[in-house]
Amino acid sequence: MTLVKLKIQAYKDPLFSMEAGSYDALINPEALSHSQSIAYTNNQGPGGLGPSPKFRNLDNGEVSFDLFLDSTGAIRPTGPGTSPNKVTKPREVKNEIKKLRDVVFDYHGKLHGPYYLQLLWGSFIFKCRLTKFKVDYTLFRPDGSPLRAKVSMTFISFTDPKTLAQQADKQSADLSHQYLVKSGDTLPLLCHQVYGSPEYYLQVARFNKLVHFRQLEPGTHLVFPRLISRADA
Repeated sequence: MTLVKLKIQAYKDPLFSMEAGSYDALINPEALSHSQSIAYTNNQGPGGLGPSPKFRNLDNGEVSFDLFLDSTGAIRPTGPGTSPNKVTKPREVKNEIKKLRDVVFDYHGKLHGPYYLQLLWGSFIFKCRLTKFKVDYTLFRPDGSPLRAKVSMTFISFTDPKTLAQQADKQSADLSHQYLVKSGDTLPLLCHQVYGSPEYYLQVARFNKLVHFRQLEPGTHLVFPRLISRADA
C-alpha cells in the first residue's frame, strides 16, 4: 500500500480556485486533533422560564497537529522526485521551515494576509486559515544550525463566501418555510422554531387561512412566510 503524505495546499483566493504552492510533510503527524462545535442562540423561553436554545449553525472548528523535520539523514525523503534506490540529500531544517512558512504563515501583499489553505491527507479535507505557528528546535550541529525541529500548527475552519451565502439563504427567516403538522404541534411553538419568537402566530394563521389555529390538525401543510415586521403587520 502506498504511503500517503499529508499535504498543505495554498490558494490565492477564498474560492480555492487559484493554487499558490504547497507543502508535503516529510513525516506524517503522529496525531491530528479536530475539534468541532454547535452554536446556539440563548433565547428566553416562553413566560421567562429559562433559556430556550435555538440552533444557529454548525462550526467545523479547528485542526491542530505537529510536523517533525529532520536533517540528520535518519529519515529518507519520499514523494515526488525521490527514488527508493537513489541516495537523496536530507532536507535542511531551516529551508523546510522557510518553505512551510511561505505556504501557511507569511503575509502576501495582494491578499493582505496569508494564503487560504486546504489540508489534504487521504480522505481528510479541511479548508482553513492558520492561527498558530510554533517551532521547537530539538537538535543542532556544532555551528548552531538546526538538525531537528517540531512545528506545531493550529488551523481554523474557513467557509468560502459562496457557501456562506447558500447557508444563509437556507437559514434565513426572510424566506418562506413549509412544514407538515404533527401531533402535539402548536402554532406559537412552530413560530418560535422558525422565527425565534412565538409572536407571529396570528400572522401565520391569517396567511394560511386557518380557522381553528389553536388546534392544528396533523397532516396539515403550513407555509411560514417571509418574516413580517410589526410595522408591516
